[in-house]
Amino acid sequence: MRLVPFVFALVLLAVQTPALAGQRRVTYYLDGVRVEQQVAAAKGYLEYPLPGPFTAGSLRVRPLGGGAILRVEVAPAALSPRQSRELALLKKQRTELKDRLELLTRREEIFAAAVKSQSGKAPRASKSNPDPVASLNQGTDFALARLDGVSRARKSCERSLESVERRLAIQEKTGQVARVWLTAPRAAVSYLASDAHWTPSYLFRWAGDKSGELLLHARIPAPGKGVTLLVSAGTVSQGAAPREVSGEFPLLARYPLMLVKGGRGDSRPLSFSFEKVAAELPPGEAAAFWGGEYLGRGRFAGGTSCEVAIVE
Repeated sequence: MRLVPFVFALVLLAVQTPALAGQRRVTYYLDGVRVEQQVAAAKGYLEYPLPGPFTAGSLRVRPLGGGAILRVEVAPAALSPRQSRELALLKKQRTELKDRLELLTRREEIFAAAVKSQSGKAPRASKSNPDPVASLNQGTDFALARLDGVSRARKSCERSLESVERRLAIQEKTGQVARVWLTAPRAAVSYLASDAHWTPSYLFRWAGDKSGELLLHARIPAPGKGVTLLVSAGTVSQGAAPREVSGEFPLLARYPLMLVKGGRGDSRPLSFSFEKVAAELPPGEAAAFWGGEYLGRGRFAGGTSCEVAIVE
């Protein structure tokens, strides 16, 4: 799965200010990222933008070049005039949609009761109504048609409200800013964000016989300019030492394989069983190759699993 969410772009493309001159280091974990940067201070003060998905409590600020950190405050980032207008418009739309949804819900209840009432009537002929069954059917059809129209309008209104709520959630995640008072000329700032991570991707390459190789790649978002990328094999809490990588699909490890059961085949799924790999691997997507020929994609359970199925 390629992870290039809009909110994570704030991590790599944070608002540029004169103080943010140092190169960024972004370390990808299986469950998040750590962003680090050296920042210059002006007259004992600096501001550093933190993205919406910033993990509370993860901010670290270290003085560089002598001196000390005197005070750190984290506050909401100010909205631009355009963002303020968009936020106000979305809030207005949300209020209007909620009012309309309430009205449509009441109408739906009324027409549902009308359908029930029509279907429960006993047909009785009279001079003014010689064919009561036809009249009842006509009334029921009318109530059903109105009920169907109102139900469709309510569902459409619900979808519109959900869309507005999602856009509001994005707009309201304006991020925060770290305000730092210090006596040092520079500071090293770092924080965690949990909305992005690296995704394991496995290539099972069989030579065309019993031998093969398993390659573990990391899928990561396209880096911005001036960003040093690192990948840690574990989670943030595990704290495995990261290694510097380049590109969006770096190779992290390779392991020899010995096929126990399976082969090229032409039907789906293709199943391959192999001798246990000497590593505890995370689950991820997989692709299989036989004698250099691409066979398709599947899912590898990782862990101590000794098989993989190619389904597409």
